[in-house]
Amino acid sequence: MEKFCAALLIFGVVAALPSVPPSPSYEEVLASAVDLYNQKENPQYAFRLLELEPKADWDPSAQDIQPLKFSIKETVCLNSEKPDVNQCDFKEDGVDKDCSGFYYANQSPATVIVQCENVDQALSRITRRRWRRRIRRFFKKHGVSVAFTVARFFG
Repeated sequence: MEKFCAALLIFGVVAALPSVPPSPSYEEVLASAVDLYNQKENPQYAFRLLELEPKADWDPSAQDIQPLKFSIKETVCLNSEKPDVNQCDFKEDGVDKDCSGFYYANQSPATVIVQCENVDQALSRITRRRWRRRIRRFFKKHGVSVAFTVARFFG
């Protein structure tokens, strides 16, 4: 009987221990940052994550502040309707914004700080990343026809 009571006591203590919530991934933190931007800035049209800067050394449980860097773009969904932005298409002439911020997991709840700036198309220096993104979009849109034209030209 004592063994049964001891086992029951141990089971009760283990069951009563608070469970630790899983640490968020980098993508989940960025999704939270975009949601935070849409709530705080309250733009007419909701913004959605366009591109993220990959983080190989991401450690969500780290005690220090971790930097965030990503781009967002305006969607066709009105922000006042509180849409699921992942279901919204980007506006063809939508505003692009480069965002940076910080994630700090040492507080309860974890803290995300975000600041975004418009990308001035006329004055900004187009980086390699932006060129890659534009080339990738071009080939997604015109890939097959371009491939046939190149094959006909060189073939």
